[in-house]
Amino acid sequence: MKREQVRPMMMLFAALALILLPLGSALESEALMYVGLSCFVLAATSWLRFNRCPHCRKHLGSYTGRVCPHCGEKLL
Repeated sequence: MKREQVRPMMMLFAALALILLPLGSALESEALMYVGLSCFVLAATSWLRFNRCPHCRKHLGSYTGRVCPHCGEKLL
């Protein structure tokens, strides 16, 4: 999968985590807390796994440019 395909999925999981974790805590619902925590883990895992340069495979962090800051190759 390409970064552009994974980014909406990461944002969805992160948004769900931001909604479900406080809601589950306020309602004292363990089920909502576990679902929110699972969404957070999925968002973090997909960010770590897919936010890499396709050429040198180094992690891009929060970099959003069009050229890899490590190898200088164009990001797809």
